[in-house]
This record gives sequence, C-alpha cells and structure tokens, in this order.
Amino acid sequence: MDAVIRTIERLTGSVGILASLAIVPLVAATCYEVFARYLFNAPTIWAYEVGYILTGSHFLLAMAYTLREGEHIRIDIFSTRFSPRTRAVIDLVSYTVVLPLMLWLTYALFSHLATGFLRHERSGQSAMNLPVWPFRVVFLVAFSLLALQIFAEVIKTIRRFRSGGAG
Repeated sequence: MDAVIRTIERLTGSVGILASLAIVPLVAATCYEVFARYLFNAPTIWAYEVGYILTGSHFLLAMAYTLREGEHIRIDIFSTRFSPRTRAVIDLVSYTVVLPLMLWLTYALFSHLATGFLRHERSGQSAMNLPVWPFRVVFLVAFSLLALQIFAEVIKTIRRFRSGGAG
C-alpha cells in the first residue's frame, strides 16, 4: 500500500507544481491586456477568456496537491482540542463521505466532457469563443486526482487511527 500512496502523492504533487506554473501565462496575459487597452487603446479579444481558464485550471488542478499538503481549511479552534485519535476518526468519516461524491462527480464530468466534445461546444465567453472540451478535461483530471488523493488520505488516516493517532 505504501507504493500506491507514494505513486498517488507523486502524481498529485507533480500536477500541483505544474498547475502553479499557470500563474506565469496568466500574469503575462493580464499585463499584456492592460498595456494594450490603456496604452494603445486596443483591447484584446482573448485576454478575458484566457484569464478565467488559466485561473480555473490553476485552482482546480491544485486541489489534490493542497489536500496532500494538509492545507485545506480546517476549524483548528475545535480540532486542536480533540485527541489525535478523535481527529483521525473525524478525518476518516469526512473522507469516506466525500470520496463517493468525488467518484460520482468524476463520472458525471466525463459525460459532460464527452457531450461538449461531440457537440463541438464553444464557450461563448468572448469573441475568441474557445472550444469547451479542453477546460472540461481539466475538470475531469482535477477531480480524478482529488478522488485519488482522498483515497490515499483514507489509507493514511486508518493507519493513524490504528497507531493511536500519532503521525
């Protein structure tokens, strides 16, 4: 099981780091748009759409990495008062409730992706009017990775519970 967890965490870590690089073209596109709009009075037809796609991709693809790093929001004011074993039980219950939802959502997102691809759907958000299926691939990958990371967290939490909550 250790190899499975390491593989999942290597994958979510790699994708999370790659997702962080989406900030570079996002900043470049935004800066270009500002200069083009205000210095040259020539706004672009693409900056808005590229901006929201990169922002969404950055956020979505970092979800599993954030979980892996333990950086999702917790209510520490309550959880620090619990024993490590109780925190492990709360985590385990939370993960076992969320995991089936993530699996269902991943399945639904695949159907949504296929529909958009087969219908040649376009975004309609700007004059650029990009096809939607590449962004839907990002959704599918992001939620698939999150489901995998939740699975890894379930295994780690069970181990933590069995060891009395240490670790």
